[in-house]
Amino acid sequence: MSENWDIYADWNPWHGCTKISPGCKYCYVYRQDEMYGSSVASSLCRKTAAFNLPVKRKRDKSYKIPGGKVVFTCFTSDFLLEDADQWRDECWQMIRQRQDLYFYFFTKRIHRFERCMPSDWGDGYDNVLIGCTVENQQMADYRLPIFKSLPIKHKSIIAAPLLSALNLEPYLDDDIEEVSTGGESGVDARVCDYQWILDLREQCVANNVPFRFHQTGARLLKDGRLYRIPRRYQLSQAHKANIDFRIGRYFLPETADKSIHLLTFQTLPKGCTATTPKSSAATPASAPAPRE
Repeated sequence: MSENWDIYADWNPWHGCTKISPGCKYCYVYRQDEMYGSSVASSLCRKTAAFNLPVKRKRDKSYKIPGGKVVFTCFTSDFLLEDADQWRDECWQMIRQRQDLYFYFFTKRIHRFERCMPSDWGDGYDNVLIGCTVENQQMADYRLPIFKSLPIKHKSIIAAPLLSALNLEPYLDDDIEEVSTGGESGVDARVCDYQWILDLREQCVANNVPFRFHQTGARLLKDGRLYRIPRRYQLSQAHKANIDFRIGRYFLPETADKSIHLLTFQTLPKGCTATTPKSSAATPASAPAPRE
């Protein structure tokens, strides 16, 4: 997930997940486990050797994850997975301890958040960004009202894998720091229509909500033509479309970028560098023809 950028880190305290909605059908975790010949079923959640990575130290006593990083959290499972309830409090404790890191996790289980949040959560931790995943209108209309009602300081909507056109207008306001969308990866990927992407962008621009097109997916329909895009090009082709709106440094929304300014610039590890992409104008550019 971290795309080899020094500003990012990955933390997967547990691995494995159960499928709960249409977006899970061709889950990349299941595909990867099969590809690498995992002896444990992907649906079985298990604690990983990286469980305490945020507080692990090197021989010189410095943290293995230096301050100033954006930590993609639990991307091979779901942070709110019921099977991980016994371990989550320890994770919250590590997140609280590492105020110099910015933790970002996605979830399809936002309905479980109130029973999973730590006792001192209050109106949210400053260093936690939570993405609520929605793949179609049914999931959006179920999950987003719950998401909007929760005491979370930093909220993102993840419209991925995008399986249909979405109307997010009722949920877009200053409370949402980003809408990030993309198609599905994998050999069995369902088609993502580029017009759905542009429609979402138009909704975000109209409501001044940051928008990011993060991945084309493996099968993208554009101008009546179906493109089959190899995995290695799905991120770069989305970026080349140049339709992001109010996305700042390191492909983070401008709002989140400002929130972590102290982390990414005042505590940035020595020698840490990254490219600063330009935000796109309000009028979307035509996406280049993806490779088939």
